[in-house]
Amino acid sequence: MQPPRRLRVLVTDDDPIQLRIAARLLRELGHSGALANNGQIALDMLDRLPFDVMLLDLNMPVLDGLGTLAGLRGRQARGKPALPVVLISGNDLTPNWSYYRDAGATDHLTKPLDIDALAAVLLRL
Repeated sequence: MQPPRRLRVLVTDDDPIQLRIAARLLRELGHSGALANNGQIALDMLDRLPFDVMLLDLNMPVLDGLGTLAGLRGRQARGKPALPVVLISGNDLTPNWSYYRDAGATDHLTKPLDIDALAAVLLRL
């Protein structure tokens, strides 16, 4: 599958297996990416490198998904461009989606990641 546009994706998850799965799926979809194992590392990477979208786990040590979203909002307040954020979680976020959307998330996926669902979300962005 060739994407209409190649995206640079920042994948943030504390589980090394999930990071490898996401990286493989992104390559299969024709996208590139970088990996971070917590939200603080992700925010530091965003200060140095451009990305088109972030896949963000909710539950991580150091700085979790909601803390990372708050950090992203702070970046926007300082004039940095908004970054679409797709939350990834082992739980279905649909029942509380308005809460996460209000926190700054753009979309969500359930783990384990599925290539068709990931492709559909990235296409919508």
